[in-house]
Amino acid sequence: MEDYTLKEYQAAKKSLASTLHKIEQALVSLEEKHAQGQNRQSQITLSKERVKALKLSLVLIERELNKLA
Repeated sequence: MEDYTLKEYQAAKKSLASTLHKIEQALVSLEEKHAQGQNRQSQITLSKERVKALKLSLVLIERELNKLA
């Protein structure tokens, strides 16, 4: 396993948090379109799985940051 610097973890956390925010916003839009009758279920499912993965990644990065602090 590679060793990463504090700066690298912080940059990754910032990038992932930004991506998470964008996907959450897109998910709201997809759910609205789905409620209007457009079939968006596969995109909604994929987005929800991405949200879970990003949240997990952020938790793991936070653990590593706590170890380095």
